[in-house]
Amino acid sequence: MPSKYVKKIRNLPTLPSILAKLIGTLDDPRSTAGDIEDILRHDQSMTSKLLSVANSAYYAFRHSITTVRRATVAIGFAEVRNICMGLSLMSFLHPGSFRNREAAESLWLHSLMTAEGGKVVAGQSGKQDQDIAFTAGLLHDMGKVVLAAFFPEDVDRLGRYIAEKGVPYRQAEFELEMDHQTVGRALANNWRLPPMFAEVMGRHHLPTPYNPYSELNATVHVANYLAHDLGFGDAYDTDAHELGPQSLEIVGISQVRLELVREKLDERREKVFHLWENLMSS
Repeated sequence: MPSKYVKKIRNLPTLPSILAKLIGTLDDPRSTAGDIEDILRHDQSMTSKLLSVANSAYYAFRHSITTVRRATVAIGFAEVRNICMGLSLMSFLHPGSFRNREAAESLWLHSLMTAEGGKVVAGQSGKQDQDIAFTAGLLHDMGKVVLAAFFPEDVDRLGRYIAEKGVPYRQAEFELEMDHQTVGRALANNWRLPPMFAEVMGRHHLPTPYNPYSELNATVHVANYLAHDLGFGDAYDTDAHELGPQSLEIVGISQVRLELVREKLDERREKVFHLWENLMSS
């Protein structure tokens, strides 16, 4: 990766402490609603946004959700954690701060659909923790998000290059030395994310067997493919996406079961749109 990206990434804001703590709970099966309360205790803004999502029309509870603990009981611990991670990331890199807000919004919608897809694929394969797969899907394109947020001139140049040369998005990235996977891995290392997320952020387009995180990476790769296939792509990358030749084998699902996963994910459109709309409004 060009040195200019390495140096500038090191100077980017650090990952929000709330997000880092929420990610930390993924490794602790003993995590409870009390842990979420403790993390959010001193952030009234995040708490109010969470309660706003919990009280939205999508969930349609008969009684108002007025506390983090009640939200955790009503919606579920994992769901609340996932919502809070989305809220934290969105607050950190809100589309309103991007030069191209519409493209940024589409990128976040794609990330949310890939996250939900990761959960569905993991549930079908039984090889991955569904919440870890959700988080990996949410983070997988952070390299692309950060390039759009902090290097808009370079992203504009990339778009012009694709139009002028008629080359695919991924090829153009490599030719201009701004591969979002390489940027993603550098970000993960700079933010001190767990190695499994660094692997996904740095290799989700090329899952290979025989590495410690191959199954998680392949899970996100399949989820990313399904998100694009269902029309949840992003405005920066409009290329057709294909499954890596070994991805289904690594994940452990057949082509027939992939269609079942696709149907299940398609049924969750409303849920994904609901969360996306709430994140946008916050």
